[in-house]
Amino acid sequence: MAIGLAKKKPDLVHINQFAIKGEPGTGFEERGNKGPFECGNCEYFKDGSCGQKDMMAKSKRPKTANGRIKVDADDCCEYIERVGKEK
Repeated sequence: MAIGLAKKKPDLVHINQFAIKGEPGTGFEERGNKGPFECGNCEYFKDGSCGQKDMMAKSKRPKTANGRIKVDADDCCEYIERVGKEK
């Protein structure tokens, strides 16, 4: 018997796109009382902009001259990677 043939494949996760708040495709939301998911706590945040690749490709927000997305430290999105997070 070949290795791995008896393993059960995981069920697919179905995401309800209508349950995602904020900007379609990124979940971006401007500042407010949205919880701890703030751009200022994210490794992609620098000088008032976001350099996360999916945000840069999908967001409809204004961009900087080098293509980064203009955001405030109090904003948030679905792509947060906390500063200092161990990988």
